[in-house]
Amino acid sequence: MIFVTVGNDFRPFDRLLKKMDEIASSLPEEVWMQRGYSNYCPRNTFSFDFVPMPVATEYLLKSRLVVSHAGIGTIILCKKFGVPLIILPRRKEFGEHMNDHQLEIAQALEQRKDEPVRVLYEEDQLHEKILEILGAKRRDPPVEDRGRSILIQTINEFLRTTLR
Repeated sequence: MIFVTVGNDFRPFDRLLKKMDEIASSLPEEVWMQRGYSNYCPRNTFSFDFVPMPVATEYLLKSRLVVSHAGIGTIILCKKFGVPLIILPRRKEFGEHMNDHQLEIAQALEQRKDEPVRVLYEEDQLHEKILEILGAKRRDPPVEDRGRSILIQTINEFLRTTLR
């Protein structure tokens, strides 16, 4: 399965949904899409607006590949579980977000050589990249969530010094 998620921003991300719907019949995996508040309703794939987070995580875990906006929550989950990920950032110029912070996230990930995230900036590159990743027939190595443990450690140190 290929799981496509556009997140929960109130702006539509029709550009991603239309392209995935267009190429779905030529892909070797079934495509499931989370539409969010998008206007486009796919005809060639299973789709839904929203599901609870545990259900979305279940879909992610069952997937051979996730295609997503540059949402940090999806990026973290895919890294944690070693699920290959392609991100196509939402763009302000297309009315997909209020600013271009997703472009900045994508560019930062691209600069890090240790990140297994594949970044695309144009939807016409999706078909080729999806086939390339599925052809590799492997998952990414899971990445330890160091940020969470560092945050907990920092909070604990803060509380120890503040409560004295």
